[in-house]
Formats: sequence, structure tokens, C-alpha cells
Amino acid sequence: MKARLGIIGTGIAARDLHLPALNSLRDKFEITCVCNHTEKKAREFSELAGNVPWCLDYHDLLSRSDVDAVDIVLPIHLNFKVTLDSLEAGKHVMLEKPIAASLSDAELMLTFPERFELVMMVAENFRYSPTFKKVREIIEAGRIGTPYSVFWDLMTTNDRDNKYTKTEWRINHRYPGGFVMDAGVHYIAALRDLFGEIKRGIAATRSVNPEIGKMDSMTFQFVFESGVNGVFNAYFSAQGVERNRLLVLGTAGSLVVEMGRIVLKRKDRSEIEEVLDQDMGYRGEFEDFHDCIVNKREPVSTFEKAFDDFRTMLMALDSASKWDDLEFGK
Repeated sequence: MKARLGIIGTGIAARDLHLPALNSLRDKFEITCVCNHTEKKAREFSELAGNVPWCLDYHDLLSRSDVDAVDIVLPIHLNFKVTLDSLEAGKHVMLEKPIAASLSDAELMLTFPERFELVMMVAENFRYSPTFKKVREIIEAGRIGTPYSVFWDLMTTNDRDNKYTKTEWRINHRYPGGFVMDAGVHYIAALRDLFGEIKRGIAATRSVNPEIGKMDSMTFQFVFESGVNGVFNAYFSAQGVERNRLLVLGTAGSLVVEMGRIVLKRKDRSEIEEVLDQDMGYRGEFEDFHDCIVNKREPVSTFEKAFDDFRTMLMALDSASKWDDLEFGK
């Protein structure tokens, strides 16, 4: 059975990430309408999606009888309102991360699964990435012994020539953390899936390049309930450095992880595992969405998990104010 899909928001993520995945799943989805408040963008995306109907008001899309489900790909501060309107219109919902722009909105969204007998999920593609699935298998199989420390470095240069930093809603964001929140919630999701809940931690934040928002850099040091400790570095104004590397230290070995490539290092040898991860899990999240609609089951990436990812990031950002309490004595 094909799910008839409406797409609300036709920006970068919808065009470059969601549409290619949907094009590979034409046996599962039929795009029946797309929406953007700007006519030019709506028309252009409509052509890319096969000259499907388009509209400027998402309420018009929600009123259509040929839309079973919606893919909401909008600025974060619109997530709550558009999600609620979509569910009230009887549509299944896939929502881009993070779940909301504030903790109060996110808490209200946790009540939606009880209120509506519909599929609702957050498009956290890291939860569907073959790379992280393989990392979890390696750890659970004991191939590096017991993990005790994890380090994740995310460093890139975002200037005003970058397509993401040209989007006004990211620069003038109405949600805490700017780029650090928008991208960082991915990594928190993956870390929580691999090692469990974070018990405590403290972050240091700063703005290096005010042109891309109020905050663009964070170091977060934390401890999981399992006892594993870690550091997550997210720096979006690094000059001359591009890095996205996860390092996991275990009692019998270590893992160095980059997208699609996992190196298992031991004292006497190294093993390299290549993982086909061309789309970073976007196809997988849509496959899950379709299967949930057809079989009426709960998705892998639930609102509850997305809420916990978002709350963890908020707590990390809030903890940055506590450094004065940690001043070393003379």
C-alpha cells in the first residue's frame, strides 16, 4: 500500500535529504501535494517532485482527501503548531528534528500520542544510520571489551556562503542554541542510543562568528548512568578544520568511527569495517514511517525519544552558566 504524502516545507532539508529518499521509495510513497509560503519555492519543488499540486497555505494541504500523511520540514519554531494542526486533520506525521523550539512545547507534544491514534515520529536519521547500527553491534558483541570513555569531535566552518547559514531562521533563531542545538541534537540522539541516559554534565559555550547566530561553539563533558564518561565538541566556526569523528575507548580495544568507516583498534592489530551509509539513514526513517502506517505500530524514533534528546541538549546549554560556581581557589 502506498502512503499518500504531503510535504510541508520545501527548503534545503526537504530538497536535498528527504526528496532523494522518497524518490527511492516510490513503491511506498506517492507525493500528492507540497507546500511553501513562497510561490517560487513551492513551484520549483513541485517540479522536482514530479509536477505535483502545490499550495502556499499548509491548511489547504491538510484539507486534501488525497493526503494520508505529512512530512513537516519547517523552521523549528513552527513544529508545535503545524504538528498539532496536522494531527487534528487526521494525518500521520513525520517531523524534522528537534521536536520543538521550547521545553514547554515539547512537553505538550508528549501528550499527542495519547490524544491521537495516528503515527507520529521525529525524523532523527541518526537512529536509522547503518554506521551507528554497526557500532552498536560491535559494542554489544564485546569486541572492544567494556566501553568506558567516548569522544565526539564535530568541527566545521559555517560562513555566510554556506547554504545552511544563509537561512534567516537559523541565524535569527527563536530556539536556544542556534546551530549547536540544530545539529547537536543528532549527536546526542546517537550517543543516548549507544550508551544510555546522561546522568550529569557541564558545557562551555561561546560565539566565535556572530554572523551565524548567537552561539556557534560548545564543549560538553558528561557521564552516562552506565558509568561511561564522554566529551562532545561542536564547533561550527572552526577555521581550516573539518572533522566528524567518534572515538570509543574500551577495556579491550577502541573504535574510531567516521561515516561509513569503522576502525576497530587493538594492541596488536586493527580491523576496518566499511558500511554502506550513503544517505545517513534518511531512506531508513521513511521506510519505518511507511511500515508504521501500514502495520499500525510505534516508530523507532518516537516523540518521547526526541523529547529526551532535546531536553538533554537544553540541560547541556543551561549548564554553561554554572562555570562561575566551579572557579578554582587560589
